[in-house]
Amino acid sequence: MARHNAASRAAAKNGSAVLVCIALAWQALGAGLPATTARVDPVESPTTAQASVPDGWQSWDEASAPDYVLEAGPAQVRKALEAGEISYSPLDGLGRPGLVAASLTHESRKRARQRGRQDIEVDPVGWPDENPKVSIETPDGSTYRGRFWNRSHLLADSLGGDPARENLVTGSRMQNASGNDNEGGMAYGEQVARDWLDKHDDGTLYYSALPLYEGGERIPRAVIVDMFSSDGTVDMELIVYNAAKGYAIDYETGVVTRVD
Repeated sequence: MARHNAASRAAAKNGSAVLVCIALAWQALGAGLPATTARVDPVESPTTAQASVPDGWQSWDEASAPDYVLEAGPAQVRKALEAGEISYSPLDGLGRPGLVAASLTHESRKRARQRGRQDIEVDPVGWPDENPKVSIETPDGSTYRGRFWNRSHLLADSLGGDPARENLVTGSRMQNASGNDNEGGMAYGEQVARDWLDKHDDGTLYYSALPLYEGGERIPRAVIVDMFSSDGTVDMELIVYNAAKGYAIDYETGVVTRVD
């Protein structure tokens, strides 16, 4: 997608965690972790010691990320894992999920396909009492009409993620999938991951999702997605924005206000 361009990633790359409240995410970067994740292929991987948070996540800019996802640069490996392993951070004191990381394989993807879509029977932290019906202009010029909020996976069920609070955030429809074509938001990276896993019988794909919060807010303003394949053909870090064109969001209460 041309929108995820080199100029955008250069603008977003410098690491900074000022004013960031990331629920237990840095626990996943403990000193006991090895420097690289396990790989089937001998391609050099990023190291956990270098992991940081890219700038520019606090607020969405339509010009640089019209479909609510911005490629910020190459992947960072935030947790070392064995092939096929999925790791969920415990909820923090506010009930917020932290880093979800996985070392995905063709077989784990096959099992997820066979399992099928999982019903979500819990609400993520920050889920509002009222989920309004809205109309949102989408990147392709069409209009989304439906509920504003989604129960958004950090690791998609199509990649083996569980429908649990440790794996769910309160995400706008645009954060979850963007427009009616389902090609933006979290869906963009998920499709990249599925395509690679479906085409590669061997090897691993590192995938992690890190929700970012301001202070004590219960709803993340963005999710950082990192993907790195063992053959090096997938190597990207994405900022996925929890926003919606024409609406202001209270990230503490989940109340949304039309601002047109």
